[in-house]
Amino acid sequence: MGFRRTAVLLQIVLLCVSLGWAAEEQGGPSEITVMVQNRAKLRKELLKDAETEAARIFRAAHVTVHWLDCSRHEACHHIPGINEFVLNIVPDGRTSSDLVYGLTFLGPAGEGKYSDVFFRRIDAACAQGGCNVARFLGTVAAHELGHLLLGSHAHTYEGIMAAVWKQPVLRRMEMGSLLFTPEQSAAMRARLTGEDAARQLPAYTLMRTRSWIP
Repeated sequence: MGFRRTAVLLQIVLLCVSLGWAAEEQGGPSEITVMVQNRAKLRKELLKDAETEAARIFRAAHVTVHWLDCSRHEACHHIPGINEFVLNIVPDGRTSSDLVYGLTFLGPAGEGKYSDVFFRRIDAACAQGGCNVARFLGTVAAHELGHLLLGSHAHTYEGIMAAVWKQPVLRRMEMGSLLFTPEQSAAMRARLTGEDAARQLPAYTLMRTRSWIP
């Protein structure tokens, strides 16, 4: 009799957990559209692989990315909407260090729509260190787009938004496990749905620096 009651209780608990998951799934992932300016004239295959990697990173955070090739779509010729952003892949940039692989342009309140990624530096780093160019490019793109969704205080001590990328972080990138933290994922979804994202990020994760230094 006691065993039967335990079994029934276990079924009820499992049912509640299942209903909770279903409710979360019904909400669906948040979505963004990224207008890609391929000013570095990358090969289509390389760009596609990089976009796939960046999309995978965002998908793990329950954010779906729709890519728009601006070299083939006149739809890019407008000011980005609420959940639209621009990713400029340029040959190089003017920064204080060649170890900066991307920049995000943010206003005083941390809002922004545009980011740059410097391809020649990424290509040179992978030629020297033996990393996968498409994966590195996609990860840099995800990092910079993360700034557009999280604001100027987005750097953390771990995960894809880490301010300084040393060997342990690069190894996680190569393994495909360099992702947004749960707090960052929640903050991005809150921002995309118009909720107060500032409450989602704990104070210890806030850092005032925008440069990408692996």
